[in-house]
Amino acid sequence: MQRRTFVGLIAGAGACAAGKFTTDTRAESKPPDAARMLEVTRVPGVAVAGMRDEQPYQLLAGVERAGGPAVTHRTLFPAASLSKPVFAWAVHNLAKQGKIDLNRPLQDYVADLGLEGTARKITALHVLTHSTGLVNWRFQPNLTLASAFEPGTKWQYSGEGFVLLQRVVEKIVGRPIAEYMRTAVLEPLGMTQSTFAWAPEIKNVAALGHDRQGAPLERSLAFYEQRNYETLQKSSLNPASATYEQIAAAYQQNKQTFLPVALSPNMAGSLQTTIGDYALFLVHVLKAAARSDDFKARVDVNRDIAWAAGWGVDRSFKTPSLFHWGDGPGFKNFCWIQPARKSALVFFTNGDSGAALYAWLFRQLMNEDPAAFYWI
Repeated sequence: MQRRTFVGLIAGAGACAAGKFTTDTRAESKPPDAARMLEVTRVPGVAVAGMRDEQPYQLLAGVERAGGPAVTHRTLFPAASLSKPVFAWAVHNLAKQGKIDLNRPLQDYVADLGLEGTARKITALHVLTHSTGLVNWRFQPNLTLASAFEPGTKWQYSGEGFVLLQRVVEKIVGRPIAEYMRTAVLEPLGMTQSTFAWAPEIKNVAALGHDRQGAPLERSLAFYEQRNYETLQKSSLNPASATYEQIAAAYQQNKQTFLPVALSPNMAGSLQTTIGDYALFLVHVLKAAARSDDFKARVDVNRDIAWAAGWGVDRSFKTPSLFHWGDGPGFKNFCWIQPARKSALVFFTNGDSGAALYAWLFRQLMNEDPAAFYWI
C-alpha cells in the first residue's frame, strides 16, 4: 500500500512515523469502544482513517464478513456514492486544463444524451451541484430524461446526472472512463489500490455487505457488479477498458435491459477502495479547500445544508465543512472535511445499520454533532 504521498501531504503534522496511521495520537483522548458499538448496531466491521486536528488517525475494528478475517488497511470497500467526489476532482482538473467548460451544456459535447426540454440546458456544474432536476435513477428503460425544474435553480440528488457527465468526460478524453480515472486521477493521488472497474478477484480481498441483523446480504453491491461483469464478458468486454457505448451495446446484444443505475464502471458509485487510499484523497481535498473556490456552496438545500461542486456543505458550525455519504445495499459510508480544524475523516462500514455506527464514532472522535447526520 503506497504511503509516500500521504506522508508528503502531512509533513509537519509531527505524529506520523514511517507513513503509518495511528489509533490515537492524543494521549488525553480515549479511543472509542468500537467493538461494543459493532455489537450494538450489528455491523460486522468498520474502518476509519484520515486527519484529526492535524494528526493522522486510523481505526480498524471487526471483520470483513461474518465469521471471516479482520478488517485491515488492505480491505477493499465499495465506496458507493463516495465515488462522486473523486469523479468531481477529475472534472475540476479537466476544467483547469481548459478541456471542459463547467457552464456549457453537456448537450454541446455529446449530442445523443437523450435529454428533453429544459434538460438540454444541463451543465457539468449542474450535475456536480445536484441541480439538474433529474431523478436519482430511472428504473424503467422508457422513461425520458426531463428536468423537474429549471436546471440550476433547486437541489435534487441525481445519479443519472453523473452518468451523463461520465459520457461527456469519456468523449473529451477519448479513453474508457475506468482507464482514464486510474491513470489520470487515482494513481496521481496515490490511490494505487483503488479502481472503478470491478473484477471477480476483488471478492477475495473485499468486505461483504450485511443486513440490519448482521447476516450476509445476498444482493449487496458485489452481486450487481458481478452481474454487470458477466454481461460484459459475454461480449468479450472488460469493465476496465470498456466505454459507455460498448457496455450499452453489450446489454442490447445479450437481450438485457440496460439502465444507467446498473452501469459499471459508474462514476456515481462503482469505486472500490481501501480506507487508506480514500484518506489520501481527503487530505488532497483538505489542502485544496483551503485555497480554492471549487468547494464553495452554490446551491442551498436548507439553512444548514448546501451543495458545492461535488460536495455537501454543512453550515451548522461557525465555519463550513464538506461532507458526503455512500449508501448501498449492505454498506453505509461517510466522509467529512473540516478545514477550520484541519481534519478530514472517512468512515467505511459493511452493514445496513452502518450510519448509526459512523455517526456515533464521529461524535466520539470530533466531539461535534453536525446537521448532516440528521439530514442524510
